[in-house]
Amino acid sequence: MKTKELVDPNAVYREQLLELGTLLRAARQQQGLTLEALAETTLIRPSLMAAIEQGDLDGLPEPVYIRGLIRRYGDALQLDGETLASQFFTPPRIQRRSWKETPAAQLRPLHLYGAYFMLLVAAISGLSYLLRQTAPEVTVLPPLNPLEGSTQTESEARPSAGDVPADPTPQATDSQSPIQVKMTLTAQSWLRITSDGQTEFEGILQPGDSRLWTADQALTIRAGNAGAVMVSYNDRQAESLGQPGMVREITYSPAEAVSLAW
Repeated sequence: MKTKELVDPNAVYREQLLELGTLLRAARQQQGLTLEALAETTLIRPSLMAAIEQGDLDGLPEPVYIRGLIRRYGDALQLDGETLASQFFTPPRIQRRSWKETPAAQLRPLHLYGAYFMLLVAAISGLSYLLRQTAPEVTVLPPLNPLEGSTQTESEARPSAGDVPADPTPQATDSQSPIQVKMTLTAQSWLRITSDGQTEFEGILQPGDSRLWTADQALTIRAGNAGAVMVSYNDRQAESLGQPGMVREITYSPAEAVSLAW
């Protein structure tokens, strides 16, 4: 009976992130840009961009938001951010033998690594040009980001496995509930709604969507694009949940609202 070797997903994702981060750092340095200068145009904190360049997975938010950061960072460097983002967080393949154990890996000269890097840059540039010439602009979800990027507007080409379709019918109003929060979307955003400790909704809402959520003790809203979410707490004046592209989590209680922003 044959056995299969187990693959650590985090190790694979770190390797993917490090490869993309090396490419982004090389492009940034070639253009003579600093992380601080890019932070003003991308609205991504320099520490997050540095973590991407170093492949520091622990210093970044959830993988779904990291893809949005990579896309925005790549676009700022005139690269195809969407193509770069699609190369991160891909499911690892189960291998019977580690690549590092093959004879080719042991005998490969260092100069071939440089040639491979240059080939990768040329391939991404060529693919970026081809996509701009032949395909319409595609909106990617969710906004960030994940910041985060968020924080990803941050988005992905496809929703994550945990996303569920938005219910087109607004939630019924409970006039007796002490917490009532009306939400209206001005742009696309990923959202998670938790009412009294139970997740009521997790998915992506579109511009123009409106929802009313109620709770007795606590209502928590987590948004991937806080600037796109207008909220009205207990019929008060509507206000933005945060800045565009920022990931923010806020909890409403009968007495006050407590927020946590990245």
